[in-house]
Amino acid sequence: MTDAASLLLDTARRGELHHAIILHGPAPGSLRAVAIQIAKTLNCGNSTNGDDCHICQRIDRGMHPDVHLIEVGGDRKMISVEQIRELVMEAALRPYEGRNKVFIIDPADALSPGGSNSLLKTLEEPARDTTFILITRTPDLLLPTIRSRSQSIYVGGEQPRDEQLTSDIVAALRRFGENNESAALLALAALVAEQENVSGSMALLGDVLCEAAAGRIMLPIARGRLLAAADATVAAMRFLVVNADPRMLVEQSLAALVA
Repeated sequence: MTDAASLLLDTARRGELHHAIILHGPAPGSLRAVAIQIAKTLNCGNSTNGDDCHICQRIDRGMHPDVHLIEVGGDRKMISVEQIRELVMEAALRPYEGRNKVFIIDPADALSPGGSNSLLKTLEEPARDTTFILITRTPDLLLPTIRSRSQSIYVGGEQPRDEQLTSDIVAALRRFGENNESAALLALAALVAEQENVSGSMALLGDVLCEAAAGRIMLPIARGRLLAAADATVAAMRFLVVNADPRMLVEQSLAALVA
């Protein structure tokens, strides 16, 4: 499991997951596996990231009443508006047995125009204890209004990344680690927040912190602090959809690096 997926599951276990997640990456099978793991984490009887309890077994078998998979059916090529209307009606109800109702839409880029529009209001005003997971290889095919109401998470082996931005992030973190220079963190927060795709730059910051914690990028910062900052960065991304100040969000996340 990738670092991004592991952080996502830990966020779900703590009850801090955004109500709408877009999982994207090159391997549809892996994306669905992560989505199922999230559903198990949110409902596991032992409060783990998913184990062999009877609840997790029922989710694996597709028999849990609070975990729903919405996919292209029969000879159709798209997920119909009727399927999404059924989802909307079901999403308005409280969980039957579990702690959280989970709706997995796979692939989300197969949503019909009517289905996409029907989903929007539910994403804007979700019921409590309800999580939507949209799976796609191509998130750019989703309506911008759906993307703006969701947290986009890349799950895969290697994601094409901005090498210059990566280098600048590493340099700022190294400057902070070597000199305990708080100004380096403030400059890093400004750099990340000023990118055109703030969600993407924050995700990249989280990836760099995870790789440093795993020893794949050498930084003079304690592993525990790196993991705490990575965790805080992923958690902070959910506030982007409510127009929170991106620079303040990044500064708060990086504060976990300070003793």
